[in-house]
Amino acid sequence: SIRQETDWFDNPVVNTGQYAGIITTINSSEVVILTGENAVEEADSLGVTFGDGSTASVEVKQKDTVAGMAVVRVSTSELSEQTLNWIKAVELGNSYSVRTGDLILAVGSPAGHVHSVKPGMISYVARGVQVADGQTRMLYTDFDGEGDQGVFLLNLSGQLIGWITEHADAEDIAGASLAMPISEYKWMLERLSNGIAIPYVGIQGQDVSDAMLEQGIPQGVYITESIADSPAYQAGIQSGDILVRFNGQEIVSLRDFQSCLEDVESGETVTAVVCRKSIDEYREIEYHITIGAR
Repeated sequence: SIRQETDWFDNPVVNTGQYAGIITTINSSEVVILTGENAVEEADSLGVTFGDGSTASVEVKQKDTVAGMAVVRVSTSELSEQTLNWIKAVELGNSYSVRTGDLILAVGSPAGHVHSVKPGMISYVARGVQVADGQTRMLYTDFDGEGDQGVFLLNLSGQLIGWITEHADAEDIAGASLAMPISEYKWMLERLSNGIAIPYVGIQGQDVSDAMLEQGIPQGVYITESIADSPAYQAGIQSGDILVRFNGQEIVSLRDFQSCLEDVESGETVTAVVCRKSIDEYREIEYHITIGAR
């Protein structure tokens, strides 16, 4: 990452930063690399150095500022045949099968330096962690590592199962790092790799439980937070609302909402129906939301 700046005396200063990335796709026209969003943020130019020492310029395909990830591309026309034969794309693993105690290999910059490697294991698997527009499993490793420079987790078959993240609201565990699993993110990664923005509504919520139903709360997604300045917030949706329909589809659970979200595009306007508590009952309110981009 190269950024052109000036000092207090208006002298030109070049600031550079090193970040790790992992190759997810190689085809006839491009090499696609997953990296941290901070690697491309405010950069005037980007370059990549492959493991064989060859270099090339980089273009940003798409970013996900909510998850803190970015996808960049290198044109294959910039690479020699020797380099193309040397590099390999990582195979995407199945993070749903990851269990506590599984051995892993952290690559990228787990030691705080790019090109470092660290062995470890999965110390805990958290389920149902609330994130923007859904919920996910989160993986905890047994080492304390920063994800700012890019730390990717491989299983013992060499498959990518996740990456260290600071962009999730999960409980802190001393001496552990929090990792985003790959399986829940695959549809988003596919969009980023095709240069398509990930749709963003901006709510956090939970399924309405049986106990909540017994209290008279309608079936749907109970919105615990309408994220500030998000499309949902700007439309008027509030914390405590129950999302019951979205884009014409009935919403019974967060999984229903996440499935609907996969079918919309950034910039599209959709209708959302919520139930809001009045003095003695819940009343339906219809909102028009312009889908944002993460």
